[in-house]
Parts: sequence; structure tokens; C-alpha cells
Amino acid sequence: MRVASERTAANGTAKRARQRAILQLVRTRTIRTQEELVNALAGRHLDVTQATVSRDIRELGLLRVPAEGGVRYAQAGAEVDERVARQRLHNALSEHTQGIEFIDLLGVLHAQPGSASLVAAAIDQARFDELAGSIAGDDTVLLIARSRPAAQRLLARLRTIWAQT
Repeated sequence: MRVASERTAANGTAKRARQRAILQLVRTRTIRTQEELVNALAGRHLDVTQATVSRDIRELGLLRVPAEGGVRYAQAGAEVDERVARQRLHNALSEHTQGIEFIDLLGVLHAQPGSASLVAAAIDQARFDELAGSIAGDDTVLLIARSRPAAQRLLARLRTIWAQT
């Protein structure tokens, strides 16, 4: 049993080191595909498979965001300061949103192509009590409110933040 626990501890250490390397790479380089990330990690003597990188991307909450010449991976920062989160939300809404509507508990936010995950992350980081969750596609974000009154409050709040100058 000791060998298994030592292996688990070693795997955990390797995973943390690999994920730190991934975060450092996406902060300092333009990484567009999982294959590019596998190759960049190999350059750091971290041999991983695409499946492992895919799991790491999901666990780290990396987003694919628009970039010059296509898309790239970026880290969705955890906001501690509510003002910073609201400013990020305003920027995301004003730069990438084309429209917002609610039908009952479900909201549909139309975004610029390739930017829905960026907008959804900004909305999630704002931590609205009215919001149960969000799902992002390429250019659409589905917002799920906790109740009908919550949906109307959330719509009003988002429109107010979006309209701020």
C-alpha cells in the first residue's frame, strides 16, 4: 500500500507542476491548440498526452478567447475585488455583447463570435445571487435564473452594467 500512496503523491506533485507550467505558458505565449500546449510542455521536459492536457484545461478553467489570427487559451481570473469584477463585466458586455433577452427563467445573451466564454466567465465572476449558472457556446451564453423575479432583476442589472459609460 505504501508504494501506491507514494505513487499517488508523486502524481499529485507532477500534476501541480504541470498545471503551473500550463498557466505560465498561457500567460506568456499565444497557445491556440491543445497540440501546441502538448508541444510547449514537451519543451519543458513534461511529456503528456492530449487527453491529460484536455483534463488540465478543464480543471484550470482555461477559456478560448478571441485573439489576433484566431483564438487562444487564457486563464479566467478569480476576482476578489467586486469593483474589479464589475468593471471586467462591463468591459466584456460593452465590447462583446450584441443583445440580451430573458424568456421565463432562461436568458440568452448574444455575443461576438468566439467571445461567449469570455462574457460568461465575467458574468460568473460577478457572482449574481439571481444566477444559478451559465453555459457558453461560441457566440451565445445561456443564463439560468433562480426564479422569474430573479430573471427580471438579473436582466435589469446586466442591462444597467452594459449601458454604463
